[in-house]
Amino acid sequence: MDPTIQRLFDTYGESVLKELNNFPHGELVDLLNALPIEERRRIHIYDQVSHYYYQWSAAAFAAGLHLGLSFLNNDIRRFRPEKV
Repeated sequence: MDPTIQRLFDTYGESVLKELNNFPHGELVDLLNALPIEERRRIHIYDQVSHYYYQWSAAAFAAGLHLGLSFLNNDIRRFRPEKV
């Protein structure tokens, strides 16, 4: 991700996500507790899911920011996510 967009997400987008409180913490914990796996494995899976949640959120933020700026500049073209 572009460093500028990443910084915007880190300073604005992430705080909005926390305020919205949409991450299904309780549901995920219940689901993981129902699985017959070791506690350290549960913690690892929880960490991975939350990491992916923030990655996807950052990508959605970047796409929305790009679209919003394109609308402001009347420069509408097909958006393609950056390849890593």
